[in-house]
Amino acid sequence: MDNITKDVAQTLDDVTDHEATRLQYILTITDQLKTVFDPELPINIYDLGLIYDIKVTADAECYVLHTLTSAFCPAADVIPVDIQNAVQSVTGIKKCIVRITMFPQWGPESLDPEIRQLILGW
Repeated sequence: MDNITKDVAQTLDDVTDHEATRLQYILTITDQLKTVFDPELPINIYDLGLIYDIKVTADAECYVLHTLTSAFCPAADVIPVDIQNAVQSVTGIKKCIVRITMFPQWGPESLDPEIRQLILGW
């Protein structure tokens, strides 16, 4: 689990996002994140609202800040590795650094609105 940091109050405030590089990769990164699923739910982590921030540096290093559906998530060791593997599969991305936070806490309102309507009816 190299380049994976767990801390309840992680941020990406210390990372400088390089706009041109980010724009070059963000759609592909997002598509790759949509291939990562929470094993307990049939919804990808991006649409679940588990991804809080993505930054790409001028050196094409990607930083992903995400949360879990709960602090006791049984997939807490699997999801970050899956994120890292998915993002690092993007041609041109040199490495992916994953940070896990629990603030703000995830809730159903974090779901993509269309999926929330489909699943929860609101």
